[in-house]
Amino acid sequence: ARATSVRVTIPEGWRLEQVAAALEADDFFGDAVNGVSAQARRYAQLAATADPTAIDGERYPFIQARPPGASLEGFLFPATYELPADATTAEALLTRQLDAFAAQVVPLYQEAANAGATRLSLYDVLILAAIVEREAVVPEERPTIAGVYLNRLVNDMRLDADPTVQYAMGYQPDTGQWWKTPVFLEEYAGVDSPYNTYLYPGLPPGPIAAPGLDSIRAVLYPEQHDYLYFVAVPEQSGAHVFAQTFAEHEQNVARYLRGE
Repeated sequence: ARATSVRVTIPEGWRLEQVAAALEADDFFGDAVNGVSAQARRYAQLAATADPTAIDGERYPFIQARPPGASLEGFLFPATYELPADATTAEALLTRQLDAFAAQVVPLYQEAANAGATRLSLYDVLILAAIVEREAVVPEERPTIAGVYLNRLVNDMRLDADPTVQYAMGYQPDTGQWWKTPVFLEEYAGVDSPYNTYLYPGLPPGPIAAPGLDSIRAVLYPEQHDYLYFVAVPEQSGAHVFAQTFAEHEQNVARYLRGE
């Protein structure tokens, strides 16, 4: 017999198409026929369109902050959810995610905005937090990385954020990767998408993934510093080394990437 409830964990830093594909592969909704789940497809469609007939904009006023035609990416809170087995629908899961966002993210943002900690709109916070979520491996570095991106924006520098290029490249069927690894130098210049922050200045048009609370908090309360650059340190479990000047950064790149 099917359990009375079903649980699903939606990881931080996944993009909504990736979540929908996993819901289908795991047959979370219990409706798959030959590997195709109508509810998982509906989840993807509702998340992509924020269809007002299925998602109550008055209950979730914060989603009105999206640009016209934008998906619900960034608003679908990543967490573990338990749903009654007899009411496991796309709408039910989306509603739970938006309820969690309303309960956890909205008050956090309001508090920071009211205190003058951030001047960013909620949507821009989500855009930046999603990049931090994908970029940070070591949790303690989140506020430092957020600070770098905010410094770059203030200085009218391009963000040059690798995850935005990965997002623009999309699913890689040959490797089964949603986030292409590695990305090669020529791809940074070759992927022409408004999401490619190596080509286009400012923030990308929308969040690239679902940021968790810690990444959102990092953008609201970033570390105050003068760093403008960072590079990952190999064999250091994802830690980064930060630099204030390009010359300093070049030395770090030479030291850590080329072993000079």
